Amino acid sequence: MLSRHKSNLMTPGHRKSRHVVSRLVSWWLLLCGLVCMVPTLSVADPMDYNGFTTFGFQGFFSWMDGRMGFEQQNAGVGTLNNFISDLGLPVSNQSYRIVGSVRPLEHHLLRIFGTIPERYRGGTILNRDLVTKNTIYPAGSQVESELKTSMFGFGYDLDFFIGPRWFGGIHGDLRYIDLRVALGHADSTLRDQISLSELVPCIGAHFESRFPFGFDRMAMGLSLGPFARMTYGINPTFFNYVDLQTGVSILRRPAGGPIILNAKVGYELESYFHNQENIAGRTLELRRDGVFVSIEGAF
Repeated sequence: MLSRHKSNLMTPGHRKSRHVVSRLVSWWLLLCGLVCMVPTLSVADPMDYNGFTTFGFQGFFSWMDGRMGFEQQNAGVGTLNNFISDLGLPVSNQSYRIVGSVRPLEHHLLRIFGTIPERYRGGTILNRDLVTKNTIYPAGSQVESELKTSMFGFGYDLDFFIGPRWFGGIHGDLRYIDLRVALGHADSTLRDQISLSELVPCIGAHFESRFPFGFDRMAMGLSLGPFARMTYGINPTFFNYVDLQTGVSILRRPAGGPIILNAKVGYELESYFHNQENIAGRTLELRRDGVFVSIEGAF
């Protein structure tokens, strides 16, 4: 996975912040587990805060790390190139997603989701030679780079663990992932490019808890609770995909109102690793982690 190949060029401050975030996520997951084991807090009817249909919007504000190789050879011809230090791509990036779902039965949820296509451009003056099968980018030359990515897919959730104020289960996704990285001289239109277009089947697990907040839950209509969701790609090719989300959910249901508003904020980790053409050295690794926020309306 990408974590085993992480670049040593990250600053000490960056490594320290990543370590702090990892520890906070570990403590948060432990807290979520402890909360879900307290049955006395469950005081409402099962799934009473889930609508039939939902539609929402998500924003993912993250930091990027990774590397790629264009036609690297086993004999040593070619280099693995860091996105930040070698290609000059921006560290921070943003993803915006649209999600929708329908719950035909209490235990079953059908989802559709997609991201607005993303494009990031960068450039730098090289401090070392970058070598591909046909091109050498010498140290001191100026290069330009570009990363483009998008995703859409369908999902199914089976919530076989259902309690008065919590639910959880397993899910499956079918995700189409398109990811392209290009590198070239600043004064030329020729580009080395690696592209990844995969239809990825995924499996995972999820849970969410919702506890009333306020003295009169029907009047206040507020609930608050932790959630976690992990998705892992099971593509038969040499491509691995992991998506992890955990955080807190705040739900608002006005008394007698037809719409339920559900806001979420938390930590997300997204990782890509692809070496299907590793013999030719076409390797691509990408990791993004940061904060995501979402707002959904249920009807």
